[in-house]
Amino acid sequence: MDTEFKKPVILVVDDESDMCEMFVTILYEEGYVTDIVNSGKDAVKKVKDGGVDFVLLDIMMPEMSGIETLQQIKAVRPDIPVVMITAYATLKTAQESMRLGAYDYITKPFNLGCVMEVIKQGLEEQYTNT
Repeated sequence: MDTEFKKPVILVVDDESDMCEMFVTILYEEGYVTDIVNSGKDAVKKVKDGGVDFVLLDIMMPEMSGIETLQQIKAVRPDIPVVMITAYATLKTAQESMRLGAYDYITKPFNLGCVMEVIKQGLEEQYTNT
């Protein structure tokens, strides 16, 4: 029996490399494993392939928006917590994100402590509901 604790894998989906690098550094310091993709299409593939426990998803991306990506991720894995992140917050995108099953909606600039707390809560809820 494998008693080793598996670290949660957080998928960061953002087309801005600076944002991805910042999340990798912070999440590593908090004990998480991170994976990065720069497009919605790649995010959906990663979630389909398995091994992802949580998704941080930028709303404004080329080719496939965060909203479209959220919709496709939830079709594949309705249980996975997805937090939407945006610098261009609108009531419409917030409502649409939540309607489609986003766990939370965070606007840039954000407080990293708050983001870490949302991740922790989302993972705890996911593991207690499975």
